[in-house]
Amino acid sequence: MSHFKGSFRLITLVLAIGLVFTATLVWAAPGVSQLQTQRTGYDPLSPDEQERALTLAVQQAQFANALNTASRDETLLIERHAESKTDMRSGNWPRRADVYTYLYDSDTLMQAVVNLTSGQVDSIEMVQNVQLPLTQNETDHAIQLLLADATVMAEIGTQYQTITGTVLTQPQAQLKLNALIYRADAMPNANPGAAACGLHRCAQFLIATQNDIVINLLPIVDLSTGAVVSAGPFVS
Repeated sequence: MSHFKGSFRLITLVLAIGLVFTATLVWAAPGVSQLQTQRTGYDPLSPDEQERALTLAVQQAQFANALNTASRDETLLIERHAESKTDMRSGNWPRRADVYTYLYDSDTLMQAVVNLTSGQVDSIEMVQNVQLPLTQNETDHAIQLLLADATVMAEIGTQYQTITGTVLTQPQAQLKLNALIYRADAMPNANPGAAACGLHRCAQFLIATQNDIVINLLPIVDLSTGAVVSAGPFVS
C-alpha cells in the first residue's frame, strides 16, 4: 500500500512539473506558437516576412525615389521569389521576396527582389504593359468611380428595375459588383474607349442582382485616368 502511495505521489509530482513547464512555454511568448518554425525553401512568405520585405524595399534609394516622385502608387503583391532551377538543385538558396508596386503616373510596374537573408535589395526592374490582379483597395476605388458615373448608373438602374420590379436606390447593397483586371488585347476592337487598357490599369465589372441575374452591361473603369471609359453590352 505504501508503495502505491509513493508511486501516486511521484506521478502527481511529474504531472505538476509538466503543467508548470507547459505554462512557461505558453506564457514565454504570448500569442506566438512555440511549435512554429522558421519558413524556408518553397514555403510561402509569412506575414512578418512580407512586412519586412516591404520595409527593406522602401529603404532602398531607387525604390524610395520612385515612390517619392509618384503622386499615386499601390503595392500589388509581395510573394516568395521564384529561384532558378540551378539554385534549387543546390538545395540551399537565400530567402527572397518579390515586391510589386504600381506607379500610376507612368503606368509602370516596379518589381523589387528583396533578399531577406542578407537584408538587401538585390535588384529593381521597371516594366510596362504588365498588369497583376486588382487589390481590394483598387477594387473599392473602381466601384466608387463606377457609382459616380451618372449615365452608366442610369442604364444599370433601368435594367435592374426591369429585372426585379424594384427601383435601384442602394447599388452596393442591391447589386453584386465583381471586378477583374482588363486588357484591351484580350478583346481586340470590342471596347474602343478602353484601347489604352493594358498599358493603363483597368477594371472590368460583371454586375448581377442579388439573385444572380446578370445586368447586360460590362463597364470598364480606367484606374489610371479615374474614369469609366466603356460600358457596352456583352449580349447584343
